[in-house]
Amino acid sequence: MNKHIERAGSGMFLLICILIVLSVAAMSVQRARELASSDRCRDNLRRLGIGLQNYHMAYDTMPAGAGGTTGGYGFPRQLSGEKDSNRGRLSGFAALLPFIDQSAAYSKLKGNRTGSFPPMGPVPSYDPSEYTLWSVQFDAFLCPSDPAVKEDYGMRSYVMNYGDAVDSVGRLFDDSAEDQVLRREVGRGAFVPHASIRNRDFLDGLSNTVMLSETMIGVGTEKSGAMVVRGVPGLIQSPGNALKTATASQEPYRPGQIIWSVGKGSRWAEGSFLVNAFTTVLPPNGPSATLPRDPESGCISPSSYHLDGVNVLMGNGAVRFVSNTIDVGDSNAASISPLLENGGEESPFGVWGAMGTRAGIEIIPSEREAAFQTYPGY
Repeated sequence: MNKHIERAGSGMFLLICILIVLSVAAMSVQRARELASSDRCRDNLRRLGIGLQNYHMAYDTMPAGAGGTTGGYGFPRQLSGEKDSNRGRLSGFAALLPFIDQSAAYSKLKGNRTGSFPPMGPVPSYDPSEYTLWSVQFDAFLCPSDPAVKEDYGMRSYVMNYGDAVDSVGRLFDDSAEDQVLRREVGRGAFVPHASIRNRDFLDGLSNTVMLSETMIGVGTEKSGAMVVRGVPGLIQSPGNALKTATASQEPYRPGQIIWSVGKGSRWAEGSFLVNAFTTVLPPNGPSATLPRDPESGCISPSSYHLDGVNVLMGNGAVRFVSNTIDVGDSNAASISPLLENGGEESPFGVWGAMGTRAGIEIIPSEREAAFQTYPGY
């Protein structure tokens, strides 16, 4: 009897050991795959960084955060039809196509009118089955860790740094004197809609300023970190209000929050704020939210499927991994806004905010203090 019990116990012990070994092996394989995906993601950012600097060498400026055609002069409030222009909503990523070995795609985009579509295409949200260029996938725009790249088309995993402002930071600025003043005050990032920034404008130094980061792609994932909460009041005075929408469970937002139907990264050509940008206000993988009735004002956090943070491209071409725990200062501090008459001040959002401004005259601490890691390769 005792022998049977001993044999049963030994068999159970052996089974448990086998299950543990298999579990560890599965975790090791999964981690190895994620490390490989992270490496490819960083390679993409390096490639985009080379493209940005080559673009600057060619045109003596960075591409605008968003731009394109409007069917008229400047950026009038009376916009053309959806098929007559891209309404000034073409992402700056489109300008990078010839600098990432996609000259054929760019030639098709800027070519003479074909059929009913003008040069530089219709609005980026136009039906991609009709204007097929919007459905094309470019590997350089995709993080392989995101499962959405296998489920849809025309996606983009990378977003532009719009800085640390909240008020009108994603506005498609027009030529009016009012908009130009607003742009100068809130356009503190590496990219600004309808405005071109030069290397000499990075007074904080290219090595201290973030250019690009990444985002989960918002396709069929209503409650994922790719989505943006709609209608959170008081974000200009206290961006921390967006943190009240967050939850620690699997779903990133509390029940009852209204979510924008368009998720981050939804179309590679789209230059609208929700899709094209991130801000350095709330931490990486934090919540994203806009003001009530204003999709151009808000906090858009970068996000990823990588463990504990996001990759970022710096202005000098270096790729860093920024932890979710990076110093973000006081999230309840007022953001920079003409409404608050605090233009030109240092970022109140810690190291993360300082990395997001190109001319805030802040000092970035060491890597250990700032909780980020610079990868070799540049």
